[in-house]
Amino acid sequence: MPRIPELFRSPIRTARAGAKVLLVGLLLVTFTSGVVLAANSNGNGNSAQNPEKGITLQLAPTSRSVTQGTSASFNVVVQPTGGFTGNVSLSISGLPAGATASFSPAVVAVGTGSASANLNVSTTSATPLGTYSLSLKGSSGTTQSAVVVVSLTVTAGQHQPFTISGDPTGLLAPGNAVSIDLRLANPGNSSLNVTGLTVSITGVTRTAEAVANNRPCNPSDYAVTQFSGSYPISAPPGNSFLSTSGILAARWPQIRMLDTSLNQDGCKGATIQLSYSGTGQGN
Repeated sequence: MPRIPELFRSPIRTARAGAKVLLVGLLLVTFTSGVVLAANSNGNGNSAQNPEKGITLQLAPTSRSVTQGTSASFNVVVQPTGGFTGNVSLSISGLPAGATASFSPAVVAVGTGSASANLNVSTTSATPLGTYSLSLKGSSGTTQSAVVVVSLTVTAGQHQPFTISGDPTGLLAPGNAVSIDLRLANPGNSSLNVTGLTVSITGVTRTAEAVANNRPCNPSDYAVTQFSGSYPISAPPGNSFLSTSGILAARWPQIRMLDTSLNQDGCKGATIQLSYSGTGQGN
């Protein structure tokens, strides 16, 4: 019969071996517990951190198209992150020549929620055509938002034709000249730069007595002196006159009746018909 090893025959030694096994099991359990606690912090074994305070901007719409001389409006939303509160100043860059931008309000007070402002971009009739990328950002001390880009397209506008009219400022007589304070009617919504004005005599209506007595009077019995002022003349929306534009009467167009023996009676009391033409630039 084989001999049984003393290790398993001795109650005392067996008890010691069991103690060692139990101790090893406790170490394993303690180590595993530590890993589980760390994983509960943020799911990847690292301690959780508070998000950094800051601001973000949202813009609507993100693109607009305008005709020269008109404006475009955008809504700007300032959103706080990480518990940020404070005053945020808004700014924009990349505007085309002749364009201006304004914020209402220019400084946005941000509390626990988002705040908004209105952005208005205005162009002029001289703003170059094209598509422009405008960069918008907000800042509060050392805190700055990421740049938000909005697209602005400037196109040529369709301007309704302006009209010209006017009447002589006095009665015509042989050898006498009268000036005409021209009226410029601009139906558009932006100013025009008038670059040319012309007055012509298209006809003469004699009195019944002159016709009955066969007394002649023709456009050739009058002379026209054209406008001699400087161009361009600014014609704002609506009605304006040479006089309201600060142009002296000596520069206005003039109609002069010639002094001849034939027109003394034929042109007496006659009515002349005038036509006006001009050129202008605008949107």
